[in-house]
Amino acid sequence: MDSPQVLTWMIAACAAFVFLLFFYKAFVKIFKFLLKGAMWGIGFMACNTLFSMAGLGLTVGINIVTVLIAAFLGIPGFIILYAVQIILR
Repeated sequence: MDSPQVLTWMIAACAAFVFLLFFYKAFVKIFKFLLKGAMWGIGFMACNTLFSMAGLGLTVGINIVTVLIAAFLGIPGFIILYAVQIILR
């Protein structure tokens, strides 16, 4: 690498570091929300499997809407989705 290219990479790295410093809290919140969504998706898969093995036939579809509802509302959202499934069945 020649000197101007190294200087360009150093400036880009410093700019990325400053960008991350300014938006660190936002990145952490988004990451935590995505992690909670993934965990609730796994929870839906586990409950759907357990209910089908028990012969109840009570399943909640796993899609972006149900996962976002559970990630935003937590345990009450998880229970509400199964309650709505019971009512609609």
